[in-house]
Amino acid sequence: MGKQQQEIFDHMMANKDELAQRWIDSSTGDDQRYAFNFEDEDKLRRQHDGLIEAVSCIFIEKELSFKIHINEWAESVAADWVKNGVTMHETIAQFRTIRSVYWDYVKDFILSDKDDFTMEDAFYWSNVVNDAFDYITENFARHYEEAHDQILASQQQMITELSSPVIPVKQGIGILPLVGDIDTYRAKVILETTLEQASKQKLDQLFIDLSAVPIVDTMVAHQLFQLIDALRLIGVRTVLSGIRPEIAQTAVQLGIDFKETRTQSTLMDALDIFG
Repeated sequence: MGKQQQEIFDHMMANKDELAQRWIDSSTGDDQRYAFNFEDEDKLRRQHDGLIEAVSCIFIEKELSFKIHINEWAESVAADWVKNGVTMHETIAQFRTIRSVYWDYVKDFILSDKDDFTMEDAFYWSNVVNDAFDYITENFARHYEEAHDQILASQQQMITELSSPVIPVKQGIGILPLVGDIDTYRAKVILETTLEQASKQKLDQLFIDLSAVPIVDTMVAHQLFQLIDALRLIGVRTVLSGIRPEIAQTAVQLGIDFKETRTQSTLMDALDIFG
């Protein structure tokens, strides 16, 4: 490691607080605000300090070590920004801001010590800093996308589970009102969550109402009757209601036997007779 690299690194570390304040001032102006409230300025400063320390490693460490530091920083901060609603557009804008602020400090240091730095040095370090921030932006975008996808998947799972609740009506009896389209994924979730809820609520009988389900394909019909069989194995009797003609036709084509499954045209009828 040369003298220049260490001097630049020491200069950037010594000015972390000023860098952080300039970034905060630039990022929270009237024309450029985060999507979430940065009332916790200490948190923002910690994230900023971590970035400055990570990116400044380009002056004193090999490329592999630098990339490890950046990856660790990007993974933790990207997840936090996604949770707080910062968009990718805003993220890119922030990296553009900090790149500019960071390079200004490096440039000013080089110009203040002209005896040790040549014009070629300035061009060289400019390229190094720009390449570093390009890598940071790309790496952060990858972690951002991963964190965003995880949150979407988690939300979808929650929405799907909430869309198939087992509602207890009295001791040992519950209703599963299914609403909307049921694809293969949702059918699988319904199977898993219904068994869990039926067991937890200690049900003896479950009414499954399909009147608000517009269509059921072959795979979903198969999953539905797998649910009925699975419920039977844990001691829960089922009553199907609201079966549309097309659903009945699909079941018959599958060779599904209704002999052991009680059915009624409406949920009200089912409750009157079996409830």
